[in-house]
Amino acid sequence: MNMLILTHNHWLNNYILNKEFSLLAGISSNAYRYWNGVEAAKFDDARVVFLRKESVLPKYKAIAQQCTNLFGMVQSQAFCKYTGLAPSHLIEKNHSCIYEALEIIDICDIKFVNLKKFYDDLKLDYKYHIYIEKCKYFGPSPLEKKINLSSGICVGYY
Repeated sequence: MNMLILTHNHWLNNYILNKEFSLLAGISSNAYRYWNGVEAAKFDDARVVFLRKESVLPKYKAIAQQCTNLFGMVQSQAFCKYTGLAPSHLIEKNHSCIYEALEIIDICDIKFVNLKKFYDDLKLDYKYHIYIEKCKYFGPSPLEKKINLSSGICVGYY
């Protein structure tokens, strides 16, 4: 078993959520640790484990196909660390303008944000690093590149 540590902006395109997979398969969530050749991954400072779809044992391939597609997704915790956003903005009842701008899904009580879609909606190249904060903290326009999400919140990129 190989465990990779993912960067906070690494999309989970070829991965499945281990918790969802183990529930569907009816096996222990630690079973992957004893499989030869399985590729597991998690974000830095996170406990949630993802399995590379192609590396799952052949007898579980059909179950892996039933798992939720994570194309373009990152774990919400990773999204917050990557952008500098407070996790409270990803809670619907807080009525944050950021919540409306993001595609957020919940799988087995774990939140995911579609980072690829966020880049696409902002028409930004994927190579840009982004950060989110109050517009009043940004420098003048030629010095700092920003996109207004609302009257008070902006996305900066470099």
